[in-house]
Amino acid sequence: MQFAYFNLMSMNHPGETPAEVLANTVRQVRLAEELGFDASWFAEHHFSSASVCASPLMMAMHCAAVTSRILLGPAVVVLPLHHPLRVAQEVAMLDQISGGRVLLGFGPGHQPHEFRSFQVPFDSRYARLLEGWDIVEQALTTGRVHHMGEHYRIEDTPVAARTLSGRMPPMFVATATPSVLARGVRAGATPMISQGYRLGAQTVAMRQGILEGWGAAGGPAPMPLGIQRYLFVTEDRAEARQAAEGLLNMARNTLSLRAAVPPRDGVHLRPVAFEGEPTVDWLLEHGLIGAPERIVEQLAADMRLLRPTHYSLYMGFTGLPGAAVERSLIRFGREVLPRLRAAAAETGPLAA
Repeated sequence: MQFAYFNLMSMNHPGETPAEVLANTVRQVRLAEELGFDASWFAEHHFSSASVCASPLMMAMHCAAVTSRILLGPAVVVLPLHHPLRVAQEVAMLDQISGGRVLLGFGPGHQPHEFRSFQVPFDSRYARLLEGWDIVEQALTTGRVHHMGEHYRIEDTPVAARTLSGRMPPMFVATATPSVLARGVRAGATPMISQGYRLGAQTVAMRQGILEGWGAAGGPAPMPLGIQRYLFVTEDRAEARQAAEGLLNMARNTLSLRAAVPPRDGVHLRPVAFEGEPTVDWLLEHGLIGAPERIVEQLAADMRLLRPTHYSLYMGFTGLPGAAVERSLIRFGREVLPRLRAAAAETGPLAA
């Protein structure tokens, strides 16, 4: 079981600046390493306050210079928005600089406005992802690329830098689309799902859908599984309520970003209520917000039910100052993480 610290890098209120968000992120990644996290992920989003990180590989590269042990990577590179030869070379640079401390996540993207601004047809995203993945793999494992596909036509091209191992970094893929899951099976990748604020019982169907697609593509059993969770460790009632309010706003923003034109003022998203959304009180009662004992109990129960091999944990959704997020991170690392590792050791492998 791996435990990773996820960085979305949102501007949660108009008073925040990108420089503050990025500085907080670097500080928290260094802290996560000190606390024993296995890895840290960096998101990629464009043109809204949802994230100020347009390049997770640049963020990982910077953090590689100020850490020594923790694994680093993009969750995910939205590969259809980038030329895959560029991505391959940047992944190789990160691998070389970090001493091989790279995890690599790919995804097709899901925000139409990003594709429109980059002038990439949204409907081509899966085909571009699959072609791009092949090109990146060729570059990193053979040192040459020759590819004549629908979206990319690359004459025989040598690539100077490869990974230190000569293999692809450990791969993660964020989609349930059968063709991409099948590509993930061939790559030995770990599929990722976002549980968000859902209860474990509500997430079983998501897991089952991935498991069926994995099995249909000939994936080995047991299937690896990454799960993204949102949590905040606090015993302060006011902080807990603000965390729940921040979680609800993030859920609203995440849904609105799937619209053709997201509701925003400049880059700042306007949270819009959606049908069936949870209340703040429901999130306080059922979400992973509260004392360490509660977090341990809920996550350990989910681990027994869902059998993940990787957890990506996000704490920066609250809108609270960076110092409050760091307090939550410290308490998680000291009071929750050791107990979860013990619980993971008792859980056993994922059921096929």
